[in-house]
Amino acid sequence: MLLCSSRRSPLRPFLALKPFERWFGLRHQSSESRSHHHTVFVPRSASLYTSSMPNQLVGIVFDMDGTLTRPNLDFKAMYQRCGVCTSKDLILEIEAMPAEERRRAWEIVDEMEEHAAQTAELMDGVVPLAQFLSSKSIPMALITRNSKASIATFHERLWRPNNLPELKPALCRAFKPTKPAPDALLHIAEQWGAPPHHLLMVGDSPSNDVVSGRRAGAMTALVDTGRRHFESVGGKTNLVGESQPDFHVCQPDELISLLQTHFHI
Repeated sequence: MLLCSSRRSPLRPFLALKPFERWFGLRHQSSESRSHHHTVFVPRSASLYTSSMPNQLVGIVFDMDGTLTRPNLDFKAMYQRCGVCTSKDLILEIEAMPAEERRRAWEIVDEMEEHAAQTAELMDGVVPLAQFLSSKSIPMALITRNSKASIATFHERLWRPNNLPELKPALCRAFKPTKPAPDALLHIAEQWGAPPHHLLMVGDSPSNDVVSGRRAGAMTALVDTGRRHFESVGGKTNLVGESQPDFHVCQPDELISLLQTHFHI
């Protein structure tokens, strides 16, 4: 059941807080025991929200590379070519570079992203999952640290030919601050008129997608396609604390049975 935009007022006190305050002040770990793959986090101030259904799902927000598409972007090479240590945030490091160095780094990123976008393939299980969500009238959105051009190529080459509903909002790295900040996800929650804890953030990066979702107060699902191993080597994550997802799957369509089991849809 979707929450209509006319019911957005209960969300306003929440969105008025700074992102860190939203995460630290309004969320705490459930006192109930948790299974290995499913951890529930509930809002501390339930009076801010309108629904009494704890497992209501309003919408799903996807990452793109490695989540909806097969991993074909060599992040290790990208970091090396840009002269950035893999333990650092690539976007923040590039933005801090001197102007000429920054320009060259973005050229490298754009070149690699464009090649990846032109050769990308949908991940196994994406189409059945998207068709299932569409049949249930569950909206889908996108948050990526990729470029606007890559999102356009993705929709044109892979999404529309499968007659799938457009992902919207579809936010690229131009929306700042980028993941792992929660701002983009909170923006989508406001656009949909929904409390963040009724959204599910789905991605392959524990340090970006899962952390972003948890900081926003959303539920999270990790599509484990290998990105976490790259991040682990770089010292970014070990699937504990903020980077521990609520759900852990190997490919997107495994989410269908989890959604049917754990949510009112």
